[in-house]
Amino acid sequence: MLIQYRGTRFLNRSIMNNTTKTSRVASWMSVILIMSSCSVKVNTLYDQTAAFETYQTFCWFENCQFTIEGPAYIRKDSATVEIFKTAIVDELERKGFTYDQNNPDFLLHMHIVVEEQEGVMASPYSSGDPDDWYWVFSKQKWVDQTYVYLKGSLIIDIADANESKMVWRSDAVEYLDISTDITNSRLKRAVKKTLKKFPPGD
Repeated sequence: MLIQYRGTRFLNRSIMNNTTKTSRVASWMSVILIMSSCSVKVNTLYDQTAAFETYQTFCWFENCQFTIEGPAYIRKDSATVEIFKTAIVDELERKGFTYDQNNPDFLLHMHIVVEEQEGVMASPYSSGDPDDWYWVFSKQKWVDQTYVYLKGSLIIDIADANESKMVWRSDAVEYLDISTDITNSRLKRAVKKTLKKFPPGD
């Protein structure tokens, strides 16, 4: 595991009313499906007046020194930083752009935001233990449980090097179970999805 997080916490809060069991089963199962799918949602904004068709070369902000703005445990992990850097270069070169420190047409900067979030859902587990299962339509008592998950955002900004103005931003958001392994392939996939629509019309 590249990055480790603390385990999921459960908290018994109240007893489920029998009349709401069916709706809560659906809600509970929906959360499990979301966490297991780990789908990435991407939002993209860009300047429609920018001359993207003229761009051929690229480099990084801050005097062409690749940096990551984000949590210290990511910024200070040289292996992770190198994975992101290589993934961005590979993806842009695959699209036909060339890395050029001397005469770049556009500049990139990357931000990472990782947040721990909590939610509450009704569960057929009486104590949070998956082995302690009650049949969903039985008369046994259900409990509300607190679950912890991660919201990770990867943001890539692109600026026109000649005009010194922002022309493009892509924000990829992924919700993960807190015990998810943050693998090299997952990081590369996030970069690929974030840059998927660059340049516009590609």
